[in-house]
Amino acid sequence: MKTDSQGFTLLEMLISLSLIAMLMLALLIGLRIGTRAWQHGEARLQQTHIEEERAAFLTGQVSSLVPYLVTVSNEDLTGTFPILEAREDCLRVVTTHGSSFGNQSGLMLAEYGIVERPAARVDVLLRETPILDDGALLRRLVRSVEHDPDTGATVIDYQPFDPRATDLTLMTGLRSARFEYLDLRPPDGQGALWRPRWTSRPDALYPDAIRLRWEQAGRGGEQVIPVRARLLPQSRLHP
Repeated sequence: MKTDSQGFTLLEMLISLSLIAMLMLALLIGLRIGTRAWQHGEARLQQTHIEEERAAFLTGQVSSLVPYLVTVSNEDLTGTFPILEAREDCLRVVTTHGSSFGNQSGLMLAEYGIVERPAARVDVLLRETPILDDGALLRRLVRSVEHDPDTGATVIDYQPFDPRATDLTLMTGLRSARFEYLDLRPPDGQGALWRPRWTSRPDALYPDAIRLRWEQAGRGGEQVIPVRARLLPQSRLHP
């Protein structure tokens, strides 16, 4: 007895293999897209954590600002001065909060510098130095001292912030960045305003808040840190 067995033709097998190949290709493409989305999400999450840690550290260090006064009596500089330099591109304060030991760091000079880099890039750098001697502290900060011929006021020229390899990079690749300083009680009675630099006055040695503003990749950001320095420890430095 003879039976007929019907199999697949070559054309049918080619069509089946083509369909399987197309399904595998679609699966691989979907897997690649999913992997890239996962990697992108991980990168964004990591960047968010970095930004949160940076913001928390900046708040902790600046809000721990110590209103440190130094009384100097020599031929170049005489008087009582707060250790503070507050400009758009540089902020120098005495604080008890450091990057290594947090609030257990002791007194240290925190120097923030906004530095221009190649390719129109701006970085925000931090330099920390333990305070061991007031004389060395002043020499580190002050480049020269002059007296205004009209008012007789002392005009202090501070040392520039020159980047070093040991500086800590807080922010990088910015288009622009600057510090601003809140004055809630300006002497001219204009009302609260943000100043591009801060000059200490007898009634306001320190600003009420410090704001860091920046622009990066077409979007802007800012961080406002209140200054709670009110008690005024004082150190005396004689020739």
